[in-house]
Amino acid sequence: MTFEKINQLLKTHTTVKMITAGNAPLIIGFLFKSFKQEQDNLTSNSIIERDLVSNLTDYLYVINQDEVLYPKKSKEYLTDWTNAGFLRKYPGRNDEFLFELTPAAENAFKWIDSLERPEFVGTESRLKSLFEKIKELSIKTKVDKATRLKELNAKKQAIENEIDDLNNGKFDILDDRQIKEQYLMIEETAKYLLADFRQVEDNFRNLDRDFRKTIVTSSQTKGKVLDDFWQQRDFLLETDQGKSFAAFWEFLLLQSRQDELDELINEILNIPAVQQLQKDTFRIENIRNNLVEAGDKTKRTTNALWEHLRKFLEHKSFFENRIIHENITKMFKIVSENSDVDFIKTLSLNLDEVIKIDLIADKPLFKVPQKVKFAQTDFDFGKASADNHNVFEQFEISIAELRDNIRNALKHKTQISFVDFIKEFPIQKGVAEVVAYMEIASQERRKHIINDEDRQFVDIQNAKTGKLFKIEIPQIIFCK
Repeated sequence: MTFEKINQLLKTHTTVKMITAGNAPLIIGFLFKSFKQEQDNLTSNSIIERDLVSNLTDYLYVINQDEVLYPKKSKEYLTDWTNAGFLRKYPGRNDEFLFELTPAAENAFKWIDSLERPEFVGTESRLKSLFEKIKELSIKTKVDKATRLKELNAKKQAIENEIDDLNNGKFDILDDRQIKEQYLMIEETAKYLLADFRQVEDNFRNLDRDFRKTIVTSSQTKGKVLDDFWQQRDFLLETDQGKSFAAFWEFLLLQSRQDELDELINEILNIPAVQQLQKDTFRIENIRNNLVEAGDKTKRTTNALWEHLRKFLEHKSFFENRIIHENITKMFKIVSENSDVDFIKTLSLNLDEVIKIDLIADKPLFKVPQKVKFAQTDFDFGKASADNHNVFEQFEISIAELRDNIRNALKHKTQISFVDFIKEFPIQKGVAEVVAYMEIASQERRKHIINDEDRQFVDIQNAKTGKLFKIEIPQIIFCK
């Protein structure tokens, strides 16, 4: 964290503005009560405008009883908070406006919640979880078969020992302290997961907003607009966040997983130690419904892109057809008003890139193929005269090996240029290998750098003849 970055965040970040606002207690307290406070064991993801205005009016009445601290009307406060980025207002069904929290408001809630002093800090559970995550990451990123087999055999032996202990009447049961630690970690993870969905949905909504802006302001052709749209969509889906959400949604949609989750939650809610920790502000039994609703809301945001795309194509096609119809009508009018003019001699039309139309009716009728009769003679085996040696000298470029080379080169460096990189890992398979490295850098542009304006020359050598070749490539810098 540099001075410049912190200074910029404190001045511009919406979460910081919300926490440091003059009426921050009113904003955070009311929004948390309205959207997060449990009412009839349910939380609200979106609230109708008239209901939110009514709730804020009652909330202000209680606060202003002794002294008028907040003189504005409820609707004015909601407008100010929407303009500041704390709330999102959008039209819903039945011509009614809805309000929902923004990612900045969710971040503010998480930060305020982290300031409260917990009953105790579950260091043991966190340490074990940390150890297991580190161990899993270390083992499952190795391609060493022996190491992974050793780990699996160790787990197998531990399970067999546990089974033997159970058969002998020995088994471990968590005490109340350990139960509370585990449950608090589960609750914290669940709350953060629901809050993170706001940011995922907001990112998809930004793509939707940018695409609609392109439709309204752009004079480009349909092909160009669609090309830009697919590039943006592919980029979003190929990011780590997009892939993670797709995997999450696929996992959650399995009915067996949902049933298993409900069953497990019901079991832990019957534990007395867990019942003591239950709060009115969060209900773990609603986590499955809340996750499905949050994920479905994010999917609906992405589906809105297809609806805008369909409307755009219909709109474009309508106006193009109308222009063509108007031009044809004008041509007929000119011809009818000048019947004495021979337009065949005066008009000369030249069409560029004429499309050749192959109609079914233009194809000839089916003819029965003539059967060729061969003489019943034995054929002699001939000898090939062509040189097929090159067919057996094909080679394959492994992208995984190239990525390993990049990772090895960056073990003790934060970045390395391609010119310096090939000094450590020389090119072995010619231009094709250079192109493969460029493909890796272009697919990971958020990490690596490709500067098309700065060109560089690199030398590669023919492995057979030893002849050197000089090729020109854009500047490539691999980064961690």
